[in-house]
Formats: sequence, structure tokens, C-alpha cells
Amino acid sequence: MKNKRMLGTTLIIVMIILMGLSIAMIASVSFPKGYKDYKNNYYFVTKQIIWFGFGTLAFWITSKFKYTWYKKIKGYLYLIGAALLIAVLFSKEVNGARRWFTLGGFRMQPSELAKLIIIIFLAGIIDYCERKKINTQKFNFFMRQLIPLLVYVVLIIAEKAFSSTVQIAFIGMAMIFVSGVNIAQFLTLLLAAGFAGMISIMSTPYRMKRFIGFKSPELNYQAQQSLIAIGSGKLIGKFYGNGLQKFFYLPEIHTDYIFAGYAEEMGFVGSIILLLIYIVLLSVILITLVEKKDRYAKYILTGIFVMFSSQILGNIAVVSNIVPSTGIPLPLLSYGGSTTIVTMAALGIVYNIIKSLYAEEEQERLKKERIQEENQEA
Repeated sequence: MKNKRMLGTTLIIVMIILMGLSIAMIASVSFPKGYKDYKNNYYFVTKQIIWFGFGTLAFWITSKFKYTWYKKIKGYLYLIGAALLIAVLFSKEVNGARRWFTLGGFRMQPSELAKLIIIIFLAGIIDYCERKKINTQKFNFFMRQLIPLLVYVVLIIAEKAFSSTVQIAFIGMAMIFVSGVNIAQFLTLLLAAGFAGMISIMSTPYRMKRFIGFKSPELNYQAQQSLIAIGSGKLIGKFYGNGLQKFFYLPEIHTDYIFAGYAEEMGFVGSIILLLIYIVLLSVILITLVEKKDRYAKYILTGIFVMFSSQILGNIAVVSNIVPSTGIPLPLLSYGGSTTIVTMAALGIVYNIIKSLYAEEEQERLKKERIQEENQEA
């Protein structure tokens, strides 16, 4: 992509394709549950369309604000995120956890927003330390990033949102690593995080049950049905609308397990095409990261890249029973309001950074023309 403008166009096209696929697949796999629970075949697809409307608004807003603006408000954003994570602990308990605010039939999950906030906040902290010439090998530099991250991690653990905890910790540690911290300090953090994760699993009965079920020769029911869905799709799938797992065989098929429903109806070929679409999306972010000279933008893009790639790989690993079952949505495909809006807001930031590349490209072109004119006059 020599022409940087192709990056923005490609991002928009990929978003539209994924949104279209999401609406089509949710319409197919959710109608039995929609009719059973709400007497409306299109209940979930209608709500997803509404979420995409809000997501499009979020994308438009974040794409309009210059990405450097977040440096000024990073502290306020962090406090808002922390306040929401604390407030949700006093919300109504759902399935033994307190993760959602419910308003007018819609649910919002603060831990999803926290992922984007921690990316913006850590990018701002790293940029500030670099501008102030703070030695990245010093313990002070390391703790400036670790403490804010730990606050969010502890609050999300309290919500009993294990998958969100793992992901936000992974995003944070990736950003800490690329900031150039002392390797010994980082490895200590890595070991501590692994130990804390194992303690969290062993100390919670339902997590331990999932882990044991994953390691057992006999698969747990959800993993078994997911593999049946993927395997029954074979090469070209059962074709759109003909999947059987949606008839209450595979729970959460319209949310965390939508890839299994997609693979059942679209087969191996359709699954490869979907993966290629995601690879294009990640490539756009990665190319922008490489092309952009501003280090603050690079740190934001690093966090967003890690957020998306971990969700994509994590979701597919779960539905393929490569890792234990946990709730990881597939970006722009799974049903869900919070994850859809946050995903599109993050892509809006990416698009704004891409637009800044347009401006830089135009400035370079004008500079070259001016130099040529001066040389001709001389």
C-alpha cells in the first residue's frame, strides 16, 4: 500500500463486510432463541443493528478527534473507567457475577471500555516519560505503568470477569514490554501474572471445573458441541441458514461461539475467508503502526493491535477447544453492545491516525514541489 489513502479505504471496507456478516449470521443462528425467549425471531439481530448504529456514531466521533487530544484527557478517562468498574460491583448480580449495567433492556459492560481506556492511558504515560527523558530502565518508569494497570485488573477480577481480566492484563503487559522497560522487571511481572492466574483458577470452583473439563479426555458439553458444529461444516458448509447447532444444542452460539455457527454453515472455505478478512484488518493497523513516525500513535496502535489479535485468536482457540472455555467475543461478528461500540470506537482512533498519515503525505508532496520550484528558479 504505497498510497496511504488505501489504508483508510480498506479499513472502512473491512468494517462494512464484518458488520454485514455479523447481521447475516446473527439473523441465522439466533432466531430459535429469539422466538423462544422473546417470541421474536429477529430480536437479537434487531438489537445488533441498533448496536452497530451506536458503534458507527462512536467510530465517527473518535475518527474526528485528533488522536493527540487523548494525551490531555487520559487521566479523566482513567478515572471514569475506574468509577464505572467500581459502580458495576453494586449492580444486579447475573449468573453469579456483577459485570453489567442494565438500562431499558440494554446492557453495558464497563470492562470492555476499560480495555480501550488502559491503552490510551498507558500510551500517554509512556509518551510523557519519553518526553521528560525518564530512564526506561528505572523501577520508577516500570511502576508508573504497572500500578494503573493493576488497579483495573483487581477491579475486573472483583466482577468475576476472568476473560476480560486476562485480556486487559495481556494488553497492558504487551504495552509495558514495548515501552523498553528493564527485562528482569518485566520477566518478574510475567511470572507473577502467571502465578496469580493459576491461583485465580484454583481458588474458584467454576473456573477449576472448566479447566479440569478442558484437560479431561471427555470434553465438556459446550466444547463438544462446538467441535461438532465446526466439523459438520466440512469443506463448503451446510449453507446459510441450514445449521443445526442453533436449535439449542450449542449455548451462546450468537455471542462467544458465533465462529462455530459460522463454520457449520460456511464450512472450511468460508472460515478461511473470514480469517483472511481479519488478517487484512490487523494488517491495516500494523502498516499504520510502521508508517506512523509519532511514537505516541505507535503505542496506541500497539495496544489496539494486541486487543484485536488477542480477541480473534482467543475466540477461535476457545471454540476449537485449544484453550479452556471462557467468554471472548469475536470482534464485529459476535452479538453484543459493549464490545461492538468499543471495537468501533477503537477503529475510529485508528482511522484518525491514518488520516494524519494523509496529511503528512500531502505535506511531503508540497515540500518536494516547493524544493523543485526553488531549484528551477535558481
